[in-house]
Amino acid sequence: MKIIAEIINELGGDEAHAITLCPGKLAYVRGVRAVEDLTPTKVVLVCGKKVITAEGEGLFAENYFQGDMVIKGDIKRVSVE
Repeated sequence: MKIIAEIINELGGDEAHAITLCPGKLAYVRGVRAVEDLTPTKVVLVCGKKVITAEGEGLFAENYFQGDMVIKGDIKRVSVE
């Protein structure tokens, strides 16, 4: 996804660890090292030193390959700790 890489670069972010969110539809997370929890209401991912939590309804991992994950469902909230 070249456009996402360009946006992250323009903002001075870390391209290896990023979240692209379409509220209520999907989240695209880069740099996933581990999946701590994966239920229909919560997905918890370890990305480097950060933990990303997506909450909502009907959540599922559509794709998970080489550290990139696509979460689909009715995403209500995403937090980073």
